[in-house]
Parts: sequence; structure tokens; C-alpha cells
Amino acid sequence: MISSLRQEILDPKVFLVKVALVVFSKGWVEENGTAPVKPGTGLTVAVKTLNHDGLQGHKEWLAEVNFLGDLVHPNLVKLIGYCIEDDQRLLVYEFMPRGSLENHLFRRSLPLPWSIRMKIALGAAEGLAFLHEEAERPVIYRDFKTSNILLDADYNAKLSDFGLAKDGPEGDKTHVSTRVMGTYGYAAPEYVMTGHLTSRSDVYSFRCGLA
Repeated sequence: MISSLRQEILDPKVFLVKVALVVFSKGWVEENGTAPVKPGTGLTVAVKTLNHDGLQGHKEWLAEVNFLGDLVHPNLVKLIGYCIEDDQRLLVYEFMPRGSLENHLFRRSLPLPWSIRMKIALGAAEGLAFLHEEAERPVIYRDFKTSNILLDADYNAKLSDFGLAKDGPEGDKTHVSTRVMGTYGYAAPEYVMTGHLTSRSDVYSFRCGLA
């Protein structure tokens, strides 16, 4: 129940699932590897539901709430609120009308102009720089890939899906030791081999996204 989780979860608004299912529409926007995403009505929002048969569990859902509830930057997708009741989990985001960068690169017939590509790359880099250097505590994104870069109406890039994000090393620590997670093809080799996670792991993934 909500009361048992409040100490774990930071504040954007909490929505009851029963209310959310009435307010938000039934159509799908797109479905990624972890959870389906629905468009909302009234407010311009997207609703991500936890798929219990998918790859994302409560731990990843909670990480998204905690990180995006605490971090605010023009190049991070805005978390408007979340819903939790029994085993139901929803996340309510600002709606990104142009979808993911992956969709534009691999599924659309018309290629993006180079000026737009540079704008997207710069926006994504600024989002990572904020996480690594400007946030109150350093954050390692750990899942940088083109499907997690969402685009608003003006092709401004925003990082989304913080289910795998980790607090970065602090003080005299040089890395975070963790189980290897992320997307094959984007994960840095030294992270895969050692489990040592640093901001450089995100930089490697960023480079793969530009390739």
C-alpha cells in the first residue's frame, strides 16, 4: 500500500490507480523492453505501466521515482507523478510528441537533418553532464541508448528510463561496484569485465549512440 512505501519514495504527486485508469486513455504510444507507455487525455502526458512479465520490477520502478522525482533539468524527461496501489505501478511523464531517437534513426523513412542530429546529441550530452557534474549527488545513468532519448516537438532531447541509474562514487572512491546491467552493445567493456561503474561508462555508451 501507499503508506508503507512513502519513506522510500520522493515527492512528485501520487495518483491512485483507480483514478488514473479513468483519466488516462487506453491507446498505446509505444512499448519498450520494460513497460508499455500510454498517452494521457486532458493533460499532455504519457503513462508508463509496470509489466509484471517484463524486465522491469519494483526495484527499477522505484529507482525511476526516486531519481526523476529529485532531478530537474531541461534534458531529463519530467516525472509528473506516479501511481501505486497493491501490485499496480504507473509512472506519469510529460508527453514527448516526437517519440524516441531510435524511432527516427531506424524506423522512419526520412532521415533526420544533420542540424537536428547535432541538436539532439548536444541535448543528450548536456543531460549526462548534469547527472555527472551538476546534480546534488553524482548519478550514473547506466542505460544510455537511442531508445531512451526522447524528443519534444522542437527536437529537444531528454533522457528517460532511470530504472538502472545508480548513485555515483563520492569522496575518494573512483567507481561503484555493481552487477553488470544495461544494453548489450552500449555497455563499456571495462564495466562488463569488472563491474566497476563510473561516469566514463556513460560516456562510452554516448559514443556508441552517436556511431
